[in-house]
Amino acid sequence: MRPATELRQRWLETVPSMMKRAGMYASDGPQMETVARMFLENLCFLDERDEDFAAIRQTLGDRYGACGVPGAFAQVFGSGSRCVEEVASVYAEQFHRLGYLEVGGTLGESEWAALIDEARTWSGQRDVRRDEVEAAFGPPGLVVGLRVLCYVSTAGEWAFFDCWEETVRRYAPGKGCCEPVPGDGPLVRSVRVPAPDFRSGLVLTLFGAWVHRSA
Repeated sequence: MRPATELRQRWLETVPSMMKRAGMYASDGPQMETVARMFLENLCFLDERDEDFAAIRQTLGDRYGACGVPGAFAQVFGSGSRCVEEVASVYAEQFHRLGYLEVGGTLGESEWAALIDEARTWSGQRDVRRDEVEAAFGPPGLVVGLRVLCYVSTAGEWAFFDCWEETVRRYAPGKGCCEPVPGDGPLVRSVRVPAPDFRSGLVLTLFGAWVHRSA
């Protein structure tokens, strides 16, 4: 196997791991964007797909603005929000579009329409937990960093359910230390559905709206 082919294979094998364990590859959103973009650009370079990479950069620039993908999330959730997994999921869609990342099952036309319609009714109206999403729409095609559920339609569109669970600790009498307090499962903070730009495709749940106001 030639060196370039070996290198390409290593990069391809790294991409799924990067999505599964995003926090191991970056400590914040900007760093995640740098890493993911580098892998995507290098794969496109080896495959002589420079035009495809340029088109993706243009698409992301139009959708997320001059501050980049992490900047768009920071404007909604505050500069202290890491959003590593959210940024990784944006690039997961692009890796998939170019054939560099496989996903599990996809949703047919009617299932996809139901998902989008239901998600939009949550806008600032109620809280939704992760297990409710999976019960309603089945297992996602991809989970990024254990908390971003990615659903993919047969037509190639993506929807993202950004889940979040705060770690709450409480002093344990008699043990001399604090222990995690069991919760009811992660809450969905936001849903991202197909739209011309980031903000018009962003659906904040009741919890997500609170986070946004507090940012």
